[in-house]
Amino acid sequence: MSNLFLRHGEVQNIKNIQYGSLPGYFLSNNGFIQAKEIGKYIKKNVKVQKIISSPILRARQTALTVNEHLDVNITYSEELTEWPGISSWHGLTIKEIKLTNEYKSYNEKSLNLMQTNEPLEKVYERVNKLFSKNKDTLFISHQDTIRAFTYFYQNDKDFSKNRPSHCELQIIEDKNILSVTV
Repeated sequence: MSNLFLRHGEVQNIKNIQYGSLPGYFLSNNGFIQAKEIGKYIKKNVKVQKIISSPILRARQTALTVNEHLDVNITYSEELTEWPGISSWHGLTIKEIKLTNEYKSYNEKSLNLMQTNEPLEKVYERVNKLFSKNKDTLFISHQDTIRAFTYFYQNDKDFSKNRPSHCELQIIEDKNILSVTV
């Protein structure tokens, strides 16, 4: 028995904006292809009984596309939503963000960030509520939400190392994590 985490597929983001929880960011054509391919991989290699997804559009689109191959029940949970992060970054380009004072802290000391609406440990707690009650479940979420969960779940020492790419699958059994991209 295992649980899986999947970051949503690539997003249509022509201006390279930090979209976070901003509305209107949907999967790109490549994001749909990524979701189809990982859906095929999951069907062939991993037992999944249900999908629980973030309700944010790009995650819902990923869930529906993956489920074309799995045909299981999908539910949506706010517990898997995007980490709110540093609110002053929303709507800025990545280039602009890299010029802020908070950027260095985000990369090097994410756990000590003071300018966030939700500490990363609280993200872990909300995700773990779902994780601990479910087995053989595919959770579809967002990069920093997944990072926060896996960091605290594994009692990791380096928050910066686990940054799942778009449609990267993480298979979790006990405290072990296997990452898969297709």
